[in-house]
Amino acid sequence: MRLLFVTPAYPPFTGGGERYVKSLAETLAGRGHAVTIVTSDAQQEQDFWQPRREAGRAISRREDSLSIIRCPLMGWSGGWGGLLAWRKAMVLISSLPGNQSRLLGQMARRIPPIANLEAVLAGLEPPDVVVGFNLSWEYAPLAAAQYARRRGIPFVFVPFAHLGDAGHRRVARNNTMDHQRWLVENADAVLALTAAEVDGFAAWGIRPERITVVGSGVDLPPPLPDPAGVLQQCRLRPPLAIFVGRVNYDKGAIHAAQAVIKLNQSGLPLTLALVGRIAADFARYYDRLSPAEREIVRPLGMVGEIEKHSLLREAAVLLLPSRTDSFGIVLLEAWLQGTPVVGARVGGVGSVIQDELDGLLVPFGDVPALAAAVQRLVTDIDLNRQMGADGRARVLAEFTWENVAYKIETILVAGQQPAPVQPALAGDHPQPFVAS
Repeated sequence: MRLLFVTPAYPPFTGGGERYVKSLAETLAGRGHAVTIVTSDAQQEQDFWQPRREAGRAISRREDSLSIIRCPLMGWSGGWGGLLAWRKAMVLISSLPGNQSRLLGQMARRIPPIANLEAVLAGLEPPDVVVGFNLSWEYAPLAAAQYARRRGIPFVFVPFAHLGDAGHRRVARNNTMDHQRWLVENADAVLALTAAEVDGFAAWGIRPERITVVGSGVDLPPPLPDPAGVLQQCRLRPPLAIFVGRVNYDKGAIHAAQAVIKLNQSGLPLTLALVGRIAADFARYYDRLSPAEREIVRPLGMVGEIEKHSLLREAAVLLLPSRTDSFGIVLLEAWLQGTPVVGARVGGVGSVIQDELDGLLVPFGDVPALAAAVQRLVTDIDLNRQMGADGRARVLAEFTWENVAYKIETILVAGQQPAPVQPALAGDHPQPFVAS
């Protein structure tokens, strides 16, 4: 098949969704499909809201077995504050009576502001299937859906939806606006990462005609050096707990720090290494810690793959008490190293971890429960090893990219029949998409 992937960002941009697109594309290309990726030239998330600059030209090149076209970003004159104001205005407009999809679809052309995206798509040789990614930065999948609709090509959507928890409507509101609902409901097929994503859509009254849970794979780690050198380089000492992801409140980083500080106060020595981009809310929290607490809580920022996997191998436990992960690939990476995990009982993380089998689940924001779960895994060596081993066995059996690619390939092959005529961004219901 000729597959067109349209995604807001792509590696070297760092993010779980971007890694997902790359690994899936490479696996499908390895299975004989021709994959073209159209994306932005963003290198990091901040590029999405940097001050306005003159947009250059799209650059097309071959990378490994893939054809990748990187469109320039136009930037934001108001920076991060301007983006937040724009997004809040979109949420407000979506709350108005009636369906506001058409206006919101125009506003979404700045989320993110990819220059010449539609012109680049129009100039491509039509593929067999168009696949759009990422509901949170929706201009890319919206442009992909409209391109596919105009040409009668099946459109498959991978939302990576962050629908939060029952007490956190802000996350859901940013992923359930009228135009975003249109994307999910009018795709010929929707590929969810977990059953929790499906349940989240249903809770908000979003019912795709055709949705399948496909899960995620995990890349095998690179050869790892002597762990002592990595620990020395990062100035860490065991026993060690590790957090990997965007270091902020919604991901549970602050709760992880509070839990580890609480354990040290109760007499259990434990250091927390936080790997990932440091957000402003965590930086403010960290500034208020005492010097002794800062020795316990160690934000490392971004590290290389070798360092990350080495730390995952040496850690006693991975903490991911997040309410905004659509899956949590780092869970699979920890399990590959035989490291057990603790996560929040919500969203993708709560759907991936099998509580009391390969990890432990606690309510989001419940620091005492999080501390108790960490203490169990740090002090009970037999439980630690058993959960780590069970997690590793499950990854090798279920979460390989070959398994994921096979599921998705089956859906894409079924979708090669002529696509039904879909409504424009107005909220009408599509004709059903029937697999051949």
